[in-house]
Amino acid sequence: MTAQRHTRGTYVFAGNFDNELISCMEQPVRRVDTIFDAIGELATCSAADLIEAVVIEESIIIPNPVANIDAIRRVDPTAVIVVASDNKTHIQADANVPRNTTAARLCSAVINVKSQPTELSFDGDMDLDSVLGLSDAAKIVRDSASLGDVDLVRTLMHAPIQFKETLVDLLKQQTGWTFCAIVDDRSCAPKTSIVAPLRYGHEEHGVLAAIGATKEDLSRWARWAVCWLDLARRQQKLKILAYQDDLSGAWNRRFLRTCLAKELQIAQKERRHLTVMIFDIDDFKHYNDKWGHDAGDEIIRELVKLLRTIIRKGDHVCRIGGDEFAVVFCDPEPPREAGSNHPTTIEILAKRFREQVRKARFPKLGTEATGVLSISGGLATFPWDGMDVDSILVKADQRLLQSKRQGKNSITIGNEE
Repeated sequence: MTAQRHTRGTYVFAGNFDNELISCMEQPVRRVDTIFDAIGELATCSAADLIEAVVIEESIIIPNPVANIDAIRRVDPTAVIVVASDNKTHIQADANVPRNTTAARLCSAVINVKSQPTELSFDGDMDLDSVLGLSDAAKIVRDSASLGDVDLVRTLMHAPIQFKETLVDLLKQQTGWTFCAIVDDRSCAPKTSIVAPLRYGHEEHGVLAAIGATKEDLSRWARWAVCWLDLARRQQKLKILAYQDDLSGAWNRRFLRTCLAKELQIAQKERRHLTVMIFDIDDFKHYNDKWGHDAGDEIIRELVKLLRTIIRKGDHVCRIGGDEFAVVFCDPEPPREAGSNHPTTIEILAKRFREQVRKARFPKLGTEATGVLSISGGLATFPWDGMDVDSILVKADQRLLQSKRQGKNSITIGNEE
């Protein structure tokens, strides 16, 4: 039997729910009648008594479920929104359950939502092309000629990090406004400017601020600009998803090979070291067989979260197989430990991670949640262990196998002979 994890945050039930369902809940529960009452609960709850989920009976959000769900999310984007319905799925909600759901099924739905990988940031400051070293023969040349839609397309394709800047430059040229900017909110705009919201569907893109514009012109240009901004965001999301592992939120094998090739070129040019660690979870099949695949999935997600708290800002975590991972230690900052060199510092980080895994708690493993997991890994460092992607990965994998032969729960660095 698979162990079940139970969260302890407060659940708000909005609408007419069966008393038996409410009485079976182990979590604190509040009952309200309307969607406005649910919003009030979210707005007034204290930090010590946060609301974990809002469970909504479908009838109280009809005839406009999209707007009602959006209103709840705007008050508290961290609360899980669950809709109880007989036969309809509301894609705006985080989860959907039948009206005759049980307490166990409801809690399981909330847990599943909260255990999903955190979505990577898709703001305009993330230049994935730069991280991956993706080069393009087409260059963006800025000259005195007027900008047009073609320039926006070219920038979106070849220099996405410059897209917002190009969009604003085009607006200035086309309108003749004395000031124009895209800012996060009204408070960031000059006091003498007028602003228009940049919202496409349920996506917020900030506000358009201008000096020298009429409200009518500003609104018209804002509608035009937000279409381009939403297209740019969608393009960026698709590109990132192509390099991201769905289950864990880590990067995938495609990212590993592309990014490592770029980082090796930089390391060779700047004459600095670079280390890759490949590791897997010891006896991972045992956990899937004993506690179920949901528990195995949770272990993988939590392992990635834990690793991200230990590595440095410029390092990368990749999931390259079922329970096999790779870490590219390429942060150019000096070693964290005073007087230590690169391999020593990375070995410290790797062993610290191994120890943290042994101490980590994985609730779906029930009473054996502490001290039952271990990892085995191998480290390979440029230039001593290889000069290209394949040789570095092969060497790290060989040392992973050596760790397995030595009894597991170990990290191997150096000669495997």
